[in-house]
Amino acid sequence: MDKDFLFTNFKTPLLVYDTIGNCIYINSFAKKLMGVKNLKKIIEKLSKNLEQIKQKNLFFVDDSSSKINLMVHFIECELKEKYILCFIKPLKDFEEEIVKNTQTYKKIVKDFEAIIEHTYDGLYITDGNAVTLRVNKAYERITGIKRQEVVGKNMRDLVASGVYNRSVTLEVLEKKKTSTFVQEVRTGKKVIVTGNPIFNDDGKIEMVVTTVRDITELVELKDKLHERELELNCYKEELEKIKTYMEGDFSFITVSTFMNNLLETAYKAAHFDSNILITGESGTGKGSLAKLIHSWSYRKNGPFIKINCAAIPENLFESELFGYEPGAFSGASNKGKKGLLEMANGGTLFLDEIGDLPLNLQSKLLQVIEEKEMIRLGSTKPINLDIRIIAATNQDIENLIERKRFRRDLYYRINTVLLHLKPLRERIEDIIPLANHFLKLLNDKYKVNKAFTKEALKILSSYSYPGNIRELSNIVENAFLVSDTNFIGRDDLPESVKKYEKIGVSIETDLKKFLNEIELNALKSAIEKFGSTRKAAKHLNISQSSLVRKLKKLSNDA
Repeated sequence: MDKDFLFTNFKTPLLVYDTIGNCIYINSFAKKLMGVKNLKKIIEKLSKNLEQIKQKNLFFVDDSSSKINLMVHFIECELKEKYILCFIKPLKDFEEEIVKNTQTYKKIVKDFEAIIEHTYDGLYITDGNAVTLRVNKAYERITGIKRQEVVGKNMRDLVASGVYNRSVTLEVLEKKKTSTFVQEVRTGKKVIVTGNPIFNDDGKIEMVVTTVRDITELVELKDKLHERELELNCYKEELEKIKTYMEGDFSFITVSTFMNNLLETAYKAAHFDSNILITGESGTGKGSLAKLIHSWSYRKNGPFIKINCAAIPENLFESELFGYEPGAFSGASNKGKKGLLEMANGGTLFLDEIGDLPLNLQSKLLQVIEEKEMIRLGSTKPINLDIRIIAATNQDIENLIERKRFRRDLYYRINTVLLHLKPLRERIEDIIPLANHFLKLLNDKYKVNKAFTKEALKILSSYSYPGNIRELSNIVENAFLVSDTNFIGRDDLPESVKKYEKIGVSIETDLKKFLNEIELNALKSAIEKFGSTRKAAKHLNISQSSLVRKLKKLSNDA
């Protein structure tokens, strides 16, 4: 590049020197800035100090006689030869630029301060030695700890003095990575803290920035979500009820005399508010019968609230059942919450697996049944209840009473009407109607027309169904999906069903002998599945000695 072209294209005041200190170029901007009288003096002054200038890159020119104060910035460049470019700026302009940059810095700092103070989550910042540098207003609001209590103090001392039960800052400094856990502060608050390390260029932790969120707010969000889920379940129940009305399906699929008598009793009981206890093995349809009773009752337009007593953790059960007032306990929603008992008002409360209800809550439930009212946690104000209670269990309640795991007085209260659902192996006449019913549902859903062969129905009739109706439904669906034609035959059935096929046995066989064979197969199946007579007896809710005695008798009869 031509040096003359380069020098003439600079739009700022410029002097150019060679390496021995001769000024070889002055542009028009420099001449205008310094004036003709001062130009020679300034050029000579810069020439004398050239070596010093080359080392510092920045030089101050003070000429008291001309009152010109300049800042000169030097750059060495090489274009075939070496040159020193001297860019000149009035000291006043330089000072204004410094002031401008300072103001920009101050604005950045002010904006940063505002962001920290107005962040919704709490912020807690320490240096690399765990000394507290600052906290924001949100942190004070969330924890109840004031900044003057912690700023300037080491986190190790704060933990030792009981301000915090543990420190995420110390864990981050030890592990050198982000960490999150629940922290308890002196004020009794529980907060979720996440510590993040900030590393310097040497790879050492310079700061730890911790975000803090009130776990109470998260619990409130969880409660809102839970309430929405309960509302959604209520809507689903309503839709299911409407669907039942439209289809006109108000009865179980059964040809069993026993079942028809039981349903007649259930229909009569449905029109009164007597408490009902439904017993039977898993999969026999206890939940379906409870819904059916609700749909027959005058409460059919009210809510049907189901509580699985085995599914809710014991420490949450009381608050789920009775609800609570705002601030009733640590972590409680500040708006309070309705309990399931209160949500069932005007309708039916279905207590499934009531045998698993915690013993300490059984007395409270008994009080609710007797007094027709409840009190939320943290409150003294009773709430009147208008509910019908239906309970269900697959356990032997009387056995639980003997073992001091269930209250006898509660048993009498919920057992006003007892409905016992027999297992499917004891009403084998229902197997084929139920199998065809489940197949029809699948045909309607997938727009096909499949049917069982006689051989397949005979095998289905001989199986013991330890999972009862629920298992039969799954077996039918499995065979439906596996079959390649419109006929579901022996080969389409699961191996677990086919291996209990009884050659030569039919519905016309002596009923007592047929039932004995079914029961024998059921006992053998349970022993094979659970690995011992003791475990099988526990699953079947009978004693081990009864199982062994029954197994011996049935084997001899066979």
